[in-house]
Amino acid sequence: MTLTVQFETMLSMVLMGIWIGMAVDTYSRFIHEKRKWHWLHFLNDLMFWLVQALLVFYVLLHVNHAEIRFYIFIALICGYAAYRALFERIYKKILEWMVSAVTSLFRFLYRLLNSLIVMPIKWLVMLISAILLYVLNILRKIIMVLFMILFSPFKWVGRLIWRFIPKQKWYNLKEKYSKLAGFFISAKNKVSNWKGKKK
Repeated sequence: MTLTVQFETMLSMVLMGIWIGMAVDTYSRFIHEKRKWHWLHFLNDLMFWLVQALLVFYVLLHVNHAEIRFYIFIALICGYAAYRALFERIYKKILEWMVSAVTSLFRFLYRLLNSLIVMPIKWLVMLISAILLYVLNILRKIIMVLFMILFSPFKWVGRLIWRFIPKQKWYNLKEKYSKLAGFFISAKNKVSNWKGKKK
């Protein structure tokens, strides 16, 4: 391994140490912030460190054909320590600013879509529903009028036929009841008269 390759390897590992520090802070910001321990966190941590190890191996593969030396780990630790000492506060401020900017952008887009698309569609649906109800009400009234017009001749014919049907006495229940009541009243009077003559 030449001196140039060793220098490139050291510089790459220092940068990868800085990258790992940034990745750890980003991962903690989105995954572990204000959350209790859970078995899913263990799986997330395992996947995170596997990804970081694969990234380091990928960089080594391109720089020195994945030849591992002791100074590689020293360079990683130095890069991580440099991040913690020099760049941690700046990166966290930038990260929070980016999170706030993205959140504000999503809120703005949500309100914009809600104002330009969702609300007009909602009002359009309400307007169409009101128009349909109004049209259905008019159609119902028209159908009722047509129904009355169509069945009016049958009603008139029925009344005419009913007028010419001879009315039998047994149809008149009121007259029948009156005769029956008169019969009982006359019978009662006759019994009362008979008792009075007997005395």
